[in-house]
Amino acid sequence: LWVVEMTGYMPDVDGTGEDAPVGRIAILEDDDGDGVMDRRTTFLDGLSLPRAVAPTRDGALVIAPPDLLYCADTDGDGRADVREVVDTGLNGIESPEHAVNGLLRTHDDWYHNANHDRRYRWDGEAWLVEPIAPAGQWGISQDDLGRLYFNTNSDGLRGHLLAPRYGVRNPNHGGIVGNNVRLLDDQRVYPARMTPGVNRGYGDGVLDDDWKLVHYTGACAPHVQRGGALPAPYDRATFVCEPAANLLKALTVTETDAGKLIATPILEGREVLASTDERFRPVNLHAGPDGALYVVDMYRGILQHRLFVTTFLRRQIEARGLARPLGLGRIWRVVAEDTDVAARWRERIDPVAMAPADLVPQLDHAEGWWRDTIQRVLIERGQQARHDHPVEFRAMRDALRLAVTDARTDLGRRHALLTLGALNALDDELLVAALGSGERPLRLAAVRLSEPRLAERDSPLVPLLVEAARSGDALVRHQVVLSLGSATTEASLAALADLVTEGAHTAAAPSAVLSGLRGLELGFLRRLLDDPDWIAAREGRDVLLRLLSRAIVREGRVAQLEGLLEDLAARRPVATWQWDALLAGLRDGWPKDPQGEPGRLPLSREPEGLVARSQTLTDNGHASAETLAGVIADCWWPGHPRPDETVAITPLDEAERARFTRGSAIYTLACAQCHQSSGRGERGKAPPLSDNGRVLGDPDRLARILLHGMGGPVVVAGETWNLEMPVYPGSDEDIAAVLTYVRREWGHGADPVEPERVAAVRAATADRDQPWTAEELGEG
Repeated sequence: LWVVEMTGYMPDVDGTGEDAPVGRIAILEDDDGDGVMDRRTTFLDGLSLPRAVAPTRDGALVIAPPDLLYCADTDGDGRADVREVVDTGLNGIESPEHAVNGLLRTHDDWYHNANHDRRYRWDGEAWLVEPIAPAGQWGISQDDLGRLYFNTNSDGLRGHLLAPRYGVRNPNHGGIVGNNVRLLDDQRVYPARMTPGVNRGYGDGVLDDDWKLVHYTGACAPHVQRGGALPAPYDRATFVCEPAANLLKALTVTETDAGKLIATPILEGREVLASTDERFRPVNLHAGPDGALYVVDMYRGILQHRLFVTTFLRRQIEARGLARPLGLGRIWRVVAEDTDVAARWRERIDPVAMAPADLVPQLDHAEGWWRDTIQRVLIERGQQARHDHPVEFRAMRDALRLAVTDARTDLGRRHALLTLGALNALDDELLVAALGSGERPLRLAAVRLSEPRLAERDSPLVPLLVEAARSGDALVRHQVVLSLGSATTEASLAALADLVTEGAHTAAAPSAVLSGLRGLELGFLRRLLDDPDWIAAREGRDVLLRLLSRAIVREGRVAQLEGLLEDLAARRPVATWQWDALLAGLRDGWPKDPQGEPGRLPLSREPEGLVARSQTLTDNGHASAETLAGVIADCWWPGHPRPDETVAITPLDEAERARFTRGSAIYTLACAQCHQSSGRGERGKAPPLSDNGRVLGDPDRLARILLHGMGGPVVVAGETWNLEMPVYPGSDEDIAAVLTYVRREWGHGADPVEPERVAAVRAATADRDQPWTAEELGEG
């Protein structure tokens, strides 16, 4: 049992010395096979606030802020003597609650994390790093189809219905529908005791009349139990930790015909596990080889990190002595009441000692932990054997190929196919067979694994993907649209156009199409407008045209933009609904000036054809004439009769530039995990800061928020946010620096903020001991 010991976390209410390198990775071993750990070895020590470990390649990946490490023991003493940096800049010391964690190896052989915008994979030669759409706060899990589950403190369960890599393919479009979606509507919790020691316990509706928490405030560590030693329905439940309320919630996740996931509590009015001990702090969950549910209990009084401790919570901690004791963390093993734990433990096999021919059949195992582990071991052994033992590699490959068609279960066949994919041992023949399978898990995996081959001219897989999309399975169809977008061949783009012409009626379909068209939006738009079938207005078509138009404007390439305007000036579009959609997209993507207001659209020359078309529409009384005239009025080109009215940005002087640089560093450490480095925020966690009028407005209001925090609800970019913006415990200089940064980054041009101004706000609000509300700040 590999254990992360984050012993430095919050030694007192002020977090004094918590960055001391006292954290460890330990290995606990059972020598006699009775299921009880007999021996402990320190694998790695001297770590500051470590938070995740994942055994792999005769060693382990470790998140040890600010690094992701690969560590291994080569001399057999149990201690790591190899320590390689896989990635760095992960942060996690300043704000451990909002930093990378998780290290979940997914079925496609990548390591994913919560709260991170990258994924990692060993390809047999080196560690690969790829960008993905970030999501979640603490903890990550997957189901039998590889869909990812995570949450934020106030939102019990969220998920990626689609691989998060698709969410970053096209920055002209942004995140896609189906990534980072809410799965749970019922956020009620039912503690077994009074829970006054929560951060916003003073707020209306946070505690009930019995002083018990009403809704999640510290939700974390979702876990999908995929078989094992729990009774039904818990053997297939999704569990969520709520350490602030000392409990675990059990959920059932069901899928609709449209591919949507819906989570509902298994129990009504009570929880599957709840403690009357205030120091019971479940913060992570795992399945084990014995089928048990393992509960990581931090067991301590102080849960909230110092950055988020309100005056109310500080008083609770001090009044009841919650800062002590420390160092009593424990791990619980949960099984069905009649389970013979020792017997189940003895049923374990040793994957490393088994021949591939004996190991491959274990991909059929009834429990997800074993399927995942066997797949990982096969991939790691296969990567090594390919170079060192080619005969062994061929035997493994042949056994896996046979398993794709002959394994007992559809999940076993899926794991065999994914293992071959990770080993680069697939061929078209096997993919064709898998695509033609009526088994959903196998077909979904085959669609994703087809992507590298779609770039080939006249790939025989393209028509098979289209056929699979027409099978009637909404999730398969959606995956096909995403996968076709990975290639830019004429065949794949034509197939994509055919599928979207047949139906774009779901909210996710237009988004999926756009995700794969970076830089190709204008050509794809012309393809659709040239199709006579697109004259008819059908559900979802206006959304797709609007998104294509918006993406062309967002990209900011003058040639593409002028191409769109030329199409508007010529024979396209024909139907009024097409005009409306394209003009709406133009407006959606319109650039902002440095003050966050609509700016001027830069062109290389006067759009004479568009001007003439506008006059024709006006003469004919066309409904779109006024909108088009407004578009032309807001364009600018050399020789324009109106001067360029771009707002001038006052240059920063030397001191202000230094403040901006300091603010950038603070933002990276304390803000970017929620609001993102792009300033665009994250669904379910934090609203956007870029092009946000509040950020560019009164700096005193921003200073109040950083000094005292802010609670929801507040509406930003048309969405209601109900989380809490914590206090930033920095100096006047630091607060002025980060405010200067967000008011000047991402194309902003608002005035910098002076430390003296922050000091004045601090003095004026010195008696404040609660977060501000939107109403108090004049934001409605």
